[in-house]
Amino acid sequence: MTEVGTSDSDNRTVETGAPTDLEGGMPATDGNQTVAGLTTGERTVLRQIADSLIPAAHGMPSAAEIVTDDRLAFVLRARPDLLEPLKASLRPELSPDVPARLEGLKEEPTNVSALQLTIVAGYYTDKRVKELIGYPGQMAIDVKSWLVPPYIEEGLIDAVLARGATWRDPSTGQRIVVADAPHTYAERFTSSAPQGENDGRDGA
Repeated sequence: MTEVGTSDSDNRTVETGAPTDLEGGMPATDGNQTVAGLTTGERTVLRQIADSLIPAAHGMPSAAEIVTDDRLAFVLRARPDLLEPLKASLRPELSPDVPARLEGLKEEPTNVSALQLTIVAGYYTDKRVKELIGYPGQMAIDVKSWLVPPYIEEGLIDAVLARGATWRDPSTGQRIVVADAPHTYAERFTSSAPQGENDGRDGA
């Protein structure tokens, strides 16, 4: 090793072999540093896709600007199961062209779902984005079980129930079909209330 400066013990910095890896100095990197399980190259592809899926518009930043390494690490700490399919969606064998890559991923619903969820989750859990859209985050709300909420009286739930299932099975990409699903809140409430038991509305 060659003395090149100062260290903690005797005011020397010692070269350890790697070009920028100095004892007491900044650690060396190999140019493909891994963050949250993704390499530099994979994160570069992710930012390109993020910019395509959620571009900057109407005063909102692009997802490429928001989904930084910190945001990515936040999402993958909460959902470590996304890492493997996410890496598969970012593999170099796929086209470097974003639209072509996404077109190819249509045959890989699990992988493209992980890719989209990572970007959307990182974007909409960001403090700046939440402030821009006026979303304060989850808040505790007192619920009185004996009162019928206004949104039920207004029929808002009926409209959602009548629409039916709208999500897709991530393993197949197929839309979920729920047999004999209720189409109104009244139907759902009647079918879920145990026979002969208090339904929570008595005395309301």
